[in-house]
Amino acid sequence: MCGIAGFFSWDSHAPVPSRRLRCAAERMALRGPDAEGFYEQNGVGFAHRRLTVIDPESGWQPMVDQASGVCLTYNGEIYNFKTLRTRLVGLGHRFETQCDTEVLLRAYLQWGRSCTDQLVGIFAFAVYDPREEQLFLVRDRMGAKPLYYSRTGEGIAFASTVAALRVFEGVGSDIEYDALLHYFTSIRTTMGSRTLLRDVRTLEPGTLLTARRASRTVECRRYWEFPIVSASEKESPSLSEAVDTVRDLVEAAVAGQLVSDVPLGGFLSGGIDSAVITSLAAKQGGYGAYNVGYGEHGCNEWPYVRMAAAFAGIECREIHLDSDGFVDAWIFLMKEKGLPLSTPNEIPILHLARALRQDYTVALSGEGADEVFGGYVVPYFSAYDFDRAKREPSSVPGAVEQAMLRLYGRDCLPGHVEHHLLLNSWMPPGTQQVLLQPELAGHLPAVLDFYQGLFDRFADCSTLDKHMHLHARINLEGLLNRVDSSTMSASVEARVPFTDHRIAEYLYRLPDEFRIRWRDEAARQRGHVMNVAEIDRHDLVESKLLLRRAFSREVPAGILNRRKVSFPVPFREWFGGSLRDFAADTLRASHLIEAIVQKPVLTELLDGAHDPGYAMQLWPLVNLALWEQNGLHAAVDGDPEPVASELLNSTCLI
Repeated sequence: MCGIAGFFSWDSHAPVPSRRLRCAAERMALRGPDAEGFYEQNGVGFAHRRLTVIDPESGWQPMVDQASGVCLTYNGEIYNFKTLRTRLVGLGHRFETQCDTEVLLRAYLQWGRSCTDQLVGIFAFAVYDPREEQLFLVRDRMGAKPLYYSRTGEGIAFASTVAALRVFEGVGSDIEYDALLHYFTSIRTTMGSRTLLRDVRTLEPGTLLTARRASRTVECRRYWEFPIVSASEKESPSLSEAVDTVRDLVEAAVAGQLVSDVPLGGFLSGGIDSAVITSLAAKQGGYGAYNVGYGEHGCNEWPYVRMAAAFAGIECREIHLDSDGFVDAWIFLMKEKGLPLSTPNEIPILHLARALRQDYTVALSGEGADEVFGGYVVPYFSAYDFDRAKREPSSVPGAVEQAMLRLYGRDCLPGHVEHHLLLNSWMPPGTQQVLLQPELAGHLPAVLDFYQGLFDRFADCSTLDKHMHLHARINLEGLLNRVDSSTMSASVEARVPFTDHRIAEYLYRLPDEFRIRWRDEAARQRGHVMNVAEIDRHDLVESKLLLRRAFSREVPAGILNRRKVSFPVPFREWFGGSLRDFAADTLRASHLIEAIVQKPVLTELLDGAHDPGYAMQLWPLVNLALWEQNGLHAAVDGDPEPVASELLNSTCLI
């Protein structure tokens, strides 16, 4: 894993912003503590920071093919690089190194931009092709590796982090207000390609960007998408066939991601996802696991973690945390990212990665299982509510309407967007209209239109499929960004086996009942007069059906049959206690908060900080206030002087 940055000028004779490149590299030092390298030619500059995982003795970047002049800078891992190398040798290519970077470069030379079709892995990379005078930016299918870019007056700049991108001239600090309201809604710092900064875009997962010097144009196109399959076109294997296929796919994904020239461990929670990965990885030997938790009641999973570790026959190191140091880690992560945090969980993941880094460089993590196997009962199985709910209010509510009323506060569900936001908003639109200044709340329709556009793309899918597709594009990208930024800030590479695209391609072609289904007919009858929250509370449905069936022998029964539990952080209790004064002082000192929040409502929030609902609303607000102090206005002005580096500085010529 690495950090990459660069600048592509529309003018091939323009000077390269060398000092800004070096400052960008310095801001990504923790992403790549082992080496740095630079390329500057023809109005193009690349910077690279390396965290050595494969072939420590070679593979320096940026890497240049001397015959064509094509230059590559790359962040990630290509898990099938050995297979690709063999194919490329058969096609006449000669290799100078043993690393996956050279395989990626020669794959581009062989197949051009369609080389992405050959790759299995997590990656974000840039290719400068002087033969076509074009820059290509590529991001992996699921979005495990981040990549941000900005169009300036002189060209296009890019980087692995917003903090690094901000050093380039012309990348300003103006807020993108549509994305800001989406942040309140979803606690995600992106909205499609938009970020919280007007000048900064994120390259969306599965997307390739082409910048053409001749026409001074930038074009983005998707090279991969989750399969969008109507209910009538779904495949229909038997349950046993699907279970066997899932087992083969997951085993292959884990085995492929154990390839490393440095020590490899993993994160272990008390849930089925990480327990499956731990069990499979532990069979290879030398695998260690780590877990983090808080002493407060309900904010750790240590009994289940110990159960999973004992079952797998390994030791698991437990990291015990409290509120001390929470704010310092919060600000540290924000500075590393250049954006506010999404969820409070990013902070314990950072501590977890720092502990693991003492023994390992690479960690396996369980993100993605819920989005591909169907793990979120309430968001996904709420399709059952929507499909039987009325679209207009009832004059005489029946049992079903009363069940809707108990959960949604209304007895009808008019449309998919409203239904989704009622269940999945961090701060629902109605709350935002009360909290925010009227002119800012006027951006809410753009957020609603964004969600409607997504639902329209899945119009032919079942309701459950619609919600899974939505979470795959919003929730999953946020989770992957969270684990990447938190682990790379500790110089740890996180790998996520459940996001292997071959798993998603298979599962998204299967019927709904292979994700979540009633436990039996009696459960179905009981659930008819309940809403989805009550159905989940009474444990009437089985989620992640195929994962549980495929790995029933690798996971202890106490975890195999356990309901989904979120990664708990007691921030709501802290906002009403030990962090209450900090939150109040931070918000009152913020000009940004003063401009966007109605003052009487903010006062009410602070007075009621002990209320968990108020604490949920305080989290994004305090994040924005801290961001204002620690990153929003941190662009580099003038011609910066980079910090002197003692690292090996080399470009690799092959």
